[in-house]
Order: sequence, then structure tokens, then C-alpha cells
Amino acid sequence: MNEPSETRPNPSEDQTLDTPESLEQLRDAVQSSPRVLAVGQRTKPPLSETDATLVCTRRLSGITEYEPSEFTFTALAGTPLTEITDTLAQRGQYLPFDPVLAGAGSTLGGAVGAGLSGSGRFRYGGIRDFLLGAKFISGEGEWIEAGGKVVKNAAGFDIPKLLVGSLGRYGVMAELTFKVFPQPVAQLSLGIKCSTHELARQRMARVAKSRWELFAIDYQPDPGIVHLRLGGPPQANDQIAEEIQTEWSGEVTNIPLSESIWAKTSELNFGPHDTVLKVPTTGPKMQQLCETLESAEGVTLHASLAGQLVWIAVSGNTRLRSIDTLLQSLGLSGLMVRGNGTCWLGSENGAGMAIGSQMQRAIKQAMDPTAKFPELPFPELIASQ
Repeated sequence: MNEPSETRPNPSEDQTLDTPESLEQLRDAVQSSPRVLAVGQRTKPPLSETDATLVCTRRLSGITEYEPSEFTFTALAGTPLTEITDTLAQRGQYLPFDPVLAGAGSTLGGAVGAGLSGSGRFRYGGIRDFLLGAKFISGEGEWIEAGGKVVKNAAGFDIPKLLVGSLGRYGVMAELTFKVFPQPVAQLSLGIKCSTHELARQRMARVAKSRWELFAIDYQPDPGIVHLRLGGPPQANDQIAEEIQTEWSGEVTNIPLSESIWAKTSELNFGPHDTVLKVPTTGPKMQQLCETLESAEGVTLHASLAGQLVWIAVSGNTRLRSIDTLLQSLGLSGLMVRGNGTCWLGSENGAGMAIGSQMQRAIKQAMDPTAKFPELPFPELIASQ
């Protein structure tokens, strides 16, 4: 699949881009360079900013094994997510965590390295919960196969999970195995109008704790609507929708063409902004962010996971600096997924983050003792996933 050229930014002049066409060439490229970072289609440029040699996996593409009856597939790391989702859809299956930036050209390896999941993570978990196995090249140039190709696999340490959110700093992924789920028979989306951000937080908390078991709970601060996604037999969806409409009579509406809402979120398409940040939050801090930034020009917010995550889209470096200051004041950290500049904003303090940083240093030393791969650009990446 040929992707638009804008999804593959040119590397800076001090970088070399190596594009191997086989797994052996991939290994040779890793072994022949003193410092290496693997990239895919580079749909998330801030996460691959480095002075190391870039080894691109986009020619290492394709599904190598697919067992619909076992609900698993194995694919090369450079395989576009759209190729995978299209193949799964033909057999009535899908990746429930809503892969991020699939339409922009993101690859399977890039999705694992970035550790990003969409709105569907609320019900079924994120990308790390679906990764079963991985074949990758260590910093010493050795092939490592970890995990397995079946769902029920309890042998050894779950090393593949360490690759999720590692930004390629622990190894160069070559092949990945995932479990998949059957697609729901039908889906239905509702919108609950909320007059204040506090009311939205309260209602999301109520829905999240209910027996309705919704697929996704998001909040769009402007115009103040909580989005709910239901999945299952049409009759069950209609019954749950009726209960929700009774709970907040007169404030709940069915959303036509609902898939466009969720696709807009998974593609991080929040408007004409050049920068998008991922900010893990709590409900109260989500409310604080919304209240503080509701009148700010050049800023669009979208809350996901019932308020446990906020995407912040920003235009302009001046506004970005004020966002950085705000995040620090709230004790929050932001990962820059799209844009230019440092990929880490906000707070770097706290005992939990310090523990996460220590753990990552220990993992990095164990998996890459020769420092073949660049250091993580910020210490709390895995802890924030």
C-alpha cells in the first residue's frame, strides 16, 4: 500500500534513512550502525526525533499468518494498520482499541512503539492487552522471539508488553502477533448535552459505573457533549439507549453517522492545529483542563476513556508554552504525538514517576546493554501509558 508522502517526513540532514527489504537486511542495518532507531511511516514525528541512524521498516510489510478461527494474526512491523483492519473486517473481526492514526498511514510496529490507543480502550483495554508475541532485534544484534502466537500462553516473562510505548528504544521490532475480537453485530452512538464541564464529569462517572458496559465514553467540551458508543445486538442497543434516555430525559440524542465521530478522534483530527498532545488525567483534572482552556484561542480539547485521557490540539508555539506551564501546575504530563519540538511537556515530578523512571533505566540496561538505541526522550513514558 502506497501512503501519501506527507505521512513520511524527510529525515533531518544529520540523519541517514536506511530502508531494508528483508529481515536479514534489517538485522544488517542494525548491526552496521553505532546508533539506530527504527521508524515506520513517521506519522508521529516528535517521537522519532533523534541524531541516530533511522532504519525504516515500511518495506517489511504484510500479514504472515492469520487464523480467523483462533482470532489471531501475525504481521511484519511495517504493515499499514489499514491493511490489517481491512483484512480483519472481511472475516467480521477487528482490533477493539481503535488504532490511532491508521488513516494517516501508521504501521503496526509504530502503533506498538508509540503505545497509543483510541476510544475503544475504555471497554476492552489498550494495544498492550492485545499484543501476544514479538520477534525483534536486540541491541547486541540478536534475534529475540518472545511471547507466543496463541491466546493461552503463560510461558516465561511477558516481554512483548515492554515494547509497548518504548518508542523503539528497547529493540527493533520485525514481526508482531495480536489477538482480535469479533465485530459487534451493530453499534449505536448517543450524545448527552452537558451545560458544564463538572456535569459532564459526573455523568461520565455515572455511565462508567453502570451495568450498561459501553464500548466508549468520550467528551467534547465544545459544544459540551458526552459521546457514548454502544455495541451488540440491535435490540440490546435500543434497550440500553432507552434506559439512558430515561436517565437524562430530554438531554440525550441519537447521533447519526456516528462512526465519523469516532474516526475523527482516532485520527486526532480535532481541527486546523499543528500539534496534538496526549495527557493522562483523572476526572477532576480533566475538568480543570476544560475550565482553564475553554476560552483559549487556538486550542481544542477532547476527553476520552470517561475522562481519564485528554487530547489537546494546539496551534502556535506561544500557546504551547502556556499549555506546558498549565500542565506543570496541575502535576500532569503531556506526550506530543504530532507537531515539532520536544515530545514531553508538563510535570516530571512525583514518586510514581520516579519509580517508573528507575524501572525504565533498569529495563533499558537489560535489553540494550550496548546502548545501540537512543535513550528514552523522557523518563515517564511507560508509566504514563
